[in-house]
Amino acid sequence: MAGRCDLCQRKPMYGNKVSHSQRHTRRRFVVNVQRRHLEINGVRRTVHVCTRCLRTMLKVPKA
Repeated sequence: MAGRCDLCQRKPMYGNKVSHSQRHTRRRFVVNVQRRHLEINGVRRTVHVCTRCLRTMLKVPKA
């Protein structure tokens, strides 16, 4: 599955995993991307959308 949101262009971030003994090792924070069928400019398309965008789409009233 794509690692990037087609709407907001969010992509994986990198940081440190910190154990109890405070050892730092690199890790990857991946975006929760889902495949959805959306109507964009009157055309039904399959897009990769992050869950943050899905929640925002439900919140914003359609004009």
